[in-house]
Amino acid sequence: MPRWLIAIAMSLTLAWVVALAQTKGTKENPADEQRLVQTINAALARYWYEHQIKPAPLASDAEFLRRVYLDLTGNLPPEEVTRQFLADRSPDKRRKLIEQLLDSPDYAKWWATVWRIWLIGRESRRVAALVGIRAMEQWLQDKLAQNVPYNRWVYELLTASGRTDENGAATFFVKYEAKPEELAGAVSRIFLGTRIQCAQCHDAFNDPRWKQQDFWSVAAYFARVRVRPVRDQNRIVAFEVWEAPRGEAFMERNGQRQMVSPKFVLASIALPEEPPERRAAFAAYLTHPQNRLFAQAVVNRYWAYFFGHGLVHPIDDFRPENPPVVPEVLEKLTDDFIANGYDLKRLIRIIVSTRAYQLSCQAPSSKPNSPETFAQAQLRPLMPEQLFNAFLRATGAEEVLKERAPRLYEQLHQFMVRRFVVVFNTDEEPDVAAFEQTIQQALMLMNNEQVQRAVRLAGGLPLFRALTDERSDEEHLNTLFLRFYCRYPTPDERRVMLEHVRQFVASEQRVPVLRGRRNIGLAMMAGNVPLPPKAQAFEDIAWALLNSGEFLFNH
Repeated sequence: MPRWLIAIAMSLTLAWVVALAQTKGTKENPADEQRLVQTINAALARYWYEHQIKPAPLASDAEFLRRVYLDLTGNLPPEEVTRQFLADRSPDKRRKLIEQLLDSPDYAKWWATVWRIWLIGRESRRVAALVGIRAMEQWLQDKLAQNVPYNRWVYELLTASGRTDENGAATFFVKYEAKPEELAGAVSRIFLGTRIQCAQCHDAFNDPRWKQQDFWSVAAYFARVRVRPVRDQNRIVAFEVWEAPRGEAFMERNGQRQMVSPKFVLASIALPEEPPERRAAFAAYLTHPQNRLFAQAVVNRYWAYFFGHGLVHPIDDFRPENPPVVPEVLEKLTDDFIANGYDLKRLIRIIVSTRAYQLSCQAPSSKPNSPETFAQAQLRPLMPEQLFNAFLRATGAEEVLKERAPRLYEQLHQFMVRRFVVVFNTDEEPDVAAFEQTIQQALMLMNNEQVQRAVRLAGGLPLFRALTDERSDEEHLNTLFLRFYCRYPTPDERRVMLEHVRQFVASEQRVPVLRGRRNIGLAMMAGNVPLPPKAQAFEDIAWALLNSGEFLFNH
């Protein structure tokens, strides 16, 4: 066994023993949470030791700040927050930041978007997908802001009825057009991490546990769901979802059409009394504490969100032949999740407090660690929603648009995300996407006429206006790096970029170096006021930062 592995294992173990002995707990981070974090840390350390894996060092404060902001709120931290966090020398500042973000309105707003994507996908041109989508996000946002237990709001979602503009949860059934077979496959995949749709036409080959009869027994729970459009002068304004008094599921078997009765075959659970309404019965079985897979699936889904790779991977492939990478981690997190009332905030707080989450993306050697080891942070391309948010916050457009044109801001958000999906065919649950595609998304964002027009109407980008003030060149460069990268420039970066500014100002060219279509809208974005030469030089630097991997990826 290499000496460095033995040394690392001994030092980590000693540190955890000391930390455990000194644990006192706080209101925000009670002692039992800290003990679970330490248990997870120890389990992963043993896994690394046994497989001779050298983990990355801890992420810097700047790396952690940017990562946790993007993961918990879908956006970059404001410049002043970054300055304060980097200057803070208190030992518990990361814990405090996590709690502040979980208590912020941005947490609920962002995670409502994430859950909406998981439940019904991203926005498209289909009317059925668009009508009620905002109401669904608002419904999810309310549940997440109140930290309603996960099992409770899933029950409410699966039993939702009424108009989608009055009960956003009902949009879930509109997405799948109330088709029993579509709903059976979706709920099993989303809430149980299990693929049973392969058994729709025949016994499943990839998972022998599921027979065709099993699939249609699940589908039968949704056979009485009905959906119809609500119109106002021939325009669809909502959809109505309700439960019909009759309706059965039928499967084709050996050329025969057979009726199938509802039966919960996904777990062995005995209810004291089964609700008469079929969806209510299914939801009661699904969310029952004895249905451990229900909790395991969401724990694994959250782990995959934060690490780019699930403990069980793919996240919808729970089966005996595909065991978790580190079983102890999944089991401990699941136990805690159930014991503490399906508390999603607590689950997040524990995951992002682990050493694994707070590791750097820099490999400890020339050979990077593979994603399934969780031994270093993985590069994750920004989701379209994150990219749009980060662009507007870094350039300062967010503050003026929200203040002067809030409706325009929301319309732009919907438009740009929809464009990303249409143009780039963005997956609902993407793995690491191609870097070139992410750059193309950024360029489309910069060149888009609607974005440029909105910024012009808002009075120009505050970032570009700030580049004309009386501060030093060093401070202007700090502003750019803090806004785009959440860190200060390195000495080499500072030297090269300030030299570019000096050469640009001294030249007779006095126009942005980065020519081409990308700069067509810069004058409008600056508020139709020609920028001084020095500001033009910093403008070049801003667009260079915007097009870099460090900006376009979460790391």
